[in-house]
Amino acid sequence: MRRDWLVSNSKTGEILTRASSVWVMMNKLTRRLSKIPEEVRGEIEPHFMNSDPVVAEDNRKLVKLDDSTAQYVRKGLTPRWSDLDVNQHVNNVKYVGWILESTPLGIVESHELCSMTLEYRRECGRDSVLQSLTAVSGVGNLGNMGEIECQHLLQLEEGSEIVRGRTQWRPKNAKSFGKMDQVPAQSA
Repeated sequence: MRRDWLVSNSKTGEILTRASSVWVMMNKLTRRLSKIPEEVRGEIEPHFMNSDPVVAEDNRKLVKLDDSTAQYVRKGLTPRWSDLDVNQHVNNVKYVGWILESTPLGIVESHELCSMTLEYRRECGRDSVLQSLTAVSGVGNLGNMGEIECQHLLQLEEGSEIVRGRTQWRPKNAKSFGKMDQVPAQSA
């Protein structure tokens, strides 16, 4: 099922952000995807509208990074108790923060996040130790305030994929132009 969100200014009606997501159902016992039972579908279907997504789909395949293709790595990420949901799994919002941990500081300081595509691959729990990998794959001319695209992978330190992602960054306003000259070469 697809779920959409629109966040707008209540006074002006201006749309501030929009998001679309696709949700699946998993069998708790087998940990495999399953069809939504008809009784559940009948109960939730009235809450979903048949409409076009509020965000155009980006059907490009998300790249799998590894230690040889990632330019920036942040190791030793561990969940706190407050990061867990009722099933004792890390809440999916926490994954976004961990992905951004390995984004080069030069990009974060000079650009603003304008688009994010995530593909959740596996759950992780409170004893997980993760690493965040980033590759800057689409760099405009930084001196000309170009847009930047990054590929991301959040994985357990033993290698299992948790989330693949892609972020797009647009230049911040003119006040930050002076800090744009460099993106750090490597991160540990």
